[in-house]
Amino acid sequence: MRRLPKGLERRQGFTLLEAVVVMALIALVAGAAAQRLRPPSARMRLEIAARNFCATLRAARARAIATNSETSIVIDLARNAYASPVGAPGRFPPEALITLNVAGAPQLTPPRGAIAFFPDGGSTGGDMTLQTPDARATIAVNWLTGEARCAVS
Repeated sequence: MRRLPKGLERRQGFTLLEAVVVMALIALVAGAAAQRLRPPSARMRLEIAARNFCATLRAARARAIATNSETSIVIDLARNAYASPVGAPGRFPPEALITLNVAGAPQLTPPRGAIAFFPDGGSTGGDMTLQTPDARATIAVNWLTGEARCAVS
């Protein structure tokens, strides 16, 4: 067996720093995995749905202005869903109680309604409330400016 010169002996094992770095990486991966496995709370689902709907409202207004044509978002209260020409159909949480108040003309049928945006930036306006036992989202569309405001409490 060949011997190394004195002072150059090989040491076996890991340093404390290497062990700490490996444990930190394992903890980081475990924490991320735990977040992905746990389903989001009802409040979080409501907040995500409300923010997505507000983004769809803003995109519909921008499209109406850009294309110089009316753009409408149809809200189906029976299915807790909405459809828009600016994106994929969206859904609200199934446990959410939805109240919708829009102008008379876009009230399509009792379980459905629509908010229309016009080329000048205005809209038919409307108010919508999404309610779950632990959270409430209020969405308001100004009829004059078409601005959509979203608040979750």
